[in-house]
Amino acid sequence: MNTKEKGDVAVGLAIAHFVSEGKEVLLPIGDKQKYDLVIEDNGKFLKIQCKYTSYNAKGKRSYVAPLYVGGGNKSSNKHLHYKTGDFDLFFVATPDGSYLIPWDALKRLKKEVALSQKYSEYKLWTAT
Repeated sequence: MNTKEKGDVAVGLAIAHFVSEGKEVLLPIGDKQKYDLVIEDNGKFLKIQCKYTSYNAKGKRSYVAPLYVGGGNKSSNKHLHYKTGDFDLFFVATPDGSYLIPWDALKRLKKEVALSQKYSEYKLWTAT
């Protein structure tokens, strides 16, 4: 799978999760936003950023998800790091399960989140 397809898988899994929880899911038109979908939860709207990762950092036994949007072309490549207000919840899909992490648990991180035991309370499901 290429990165776009992995992103589509993450969004699809997030939609399935939120719909199964009885949430209303709204999708923005285009990909200009720093979030991939919005849910309505008891009259409150929450922005969700979705990522898929199968990447394990060297020396770590946990999956690692970037906290930025990557982009560019052949002559340059840039990373736009997320900041407060870009999204409320971070949905991360991995080959072994999915996580739903509030922004407040991530905002002190700079580049990435290692989905170690520290984030186990945010795990939604585990692959069998």
